[in-house]
Amino acid sequence: MSLRDLGFDAVQEGVYRSLLADPLRDNSTLASLTLTDESAVRNALAGLLALGVVEVAATAPCGYAPGDPEVVVGELIERLEQETLRRQQKIGGTRTELAGLAAGFRHDARTVEVEHITEPERIRERLAELCFFTRSSVYAVQPARASSEAARAEASRLDNRSLGRGVTMRIIYDERVLRAERTRARLGERTASGAQIRFLPGPLARLILLDERIAIVPSDPTDAGSGALVVHQPGIVSELVARFRQLWDGAQDFAEPAGTPSDDDRSVLRMLASGLTDELVARQIGVSVRHLRRRIARLMDELGADSRFQAGMAAARRGWI
Repeated sequence: MSLRDLGFDAVQEGVYRSLLADPLRDNSTLASLTLTDESAVRNALAGLLALGVVEVAATAPCGYAPGDPEVVVGELIERLEQETLRRQQKIGGTRTELAGLAAGFRHDARTVEVEHITEPERIRERLAELCFFTRSSVYAVQPARASSEAARAEASRLDNRSLGRGVTMRIIYDERVLRAERTRARLGERTASGAQIRFLPGPLARLILLDERIAIVPSDPTDAGSGALVVHQPGIVSELVARFRQLWDGAQDFAEPAGTPSDDDRSVLRMLASGLTDELVARQIGVSVRHLRRRIARLMDELGADSRFQAGMAAARRGWI
């Protein structure tokens, strides 16, 4: 671990590590070891005092004594984690304001109940804009028709970003996509991240629903080059949501291979077993607490456990942790 990740500069880290190795070193020795001068050492010691990892000690040759690193560095990490959480909450709270700003910026779009976009790049850009402000759900129907590598990469990026915020994601695929081993592996990764996936016999028409308020559909399902329609009209969107629910209820669940947890699942189980809180685990793997708790519930179900303690024991027996 580099202490610079915790706010130390290079000289502070060198001085601190040197003091931990020998608390009786004076400023001259510390300057020699860190390839600096005594003025830089004094400044570094003052910075370490501000970080809370050393304390004034009149009997120490350099005037400062390092605290127990397990305690003082641990406390520093905890303070930084709390500050990071406050910043995340503050940043998250701006989403409502951003939505208002975007609505004002796109004043013309509010009066347009259906947007017709023809350029593929612009379709991806518009979808990214809309997904950024999605708060609760993404529903999609994906046909078997092959898409470009760029489109797949962008879809994966948007899905991961939404799942990381705790957005509910349900996707219905044409069952023919299961013929490709690569696709099955990709879908397995997506379900491990929290997406719910089902299958129906094709052919299927592409559909995306965001927060049950906006729909994206092909302009002409028989012509891939015809572009997309972004539908805001509540009546049409409501009908499309109802249609999606009918399809979802009749679709087949995606069966993942048993006993093959993802790396993230293993990390979650290990961190929970070590006693970390949900909030800390969620920050470690970069997801929301709501998303993490859904993942934990899924893991408990896979392990046949009624409690987290039982899940930990079952995971250990299977060699998952």
